[in-house]
Amino acid sequence: MDFLLLIHGDEMLWDAFSDAERERMAEGHRQFGRAMVESGVIVKYGAGLTRSRTAKLVRPDGPAIPGPYAVGREQIGGLWIIEVRSAEEAEAWARKMPYAPGDIVEVRPCDPP
Repeated sequence: MDFLLLIHGDEMLWDAFSDAERERMAEGHRQFGRAMVESGVIVKYGAGLTRSRTAKLVRPDGPAIPGPYAVGREQIGGLWIIEVRSAEEAEAWARKMPYAPGDIVEVRPCDPP
């Protein structure tokens, strides 16, 4: 079963990180991805996202609207799509992910195509 691990965090905190702190987080996610694969998890996709100000909201009947969209400071910062046996296993992997201060991870099952 496929699950989306969606990382929510405060972009202002991320922007305040030093280059070394950003690289430490990136390396942590690379190691996390390797650990999942080595444990038999099928990692279908993983990526960090650019800042919400680079996003555009597109509707079928109007012009694209520049971001960000969330009311608060919390934005979507990255994601993983993994295939595991259960929601509990997906949640266990979400707990092992590198977290920046204040981050939360949304675990959501994917509908089959």
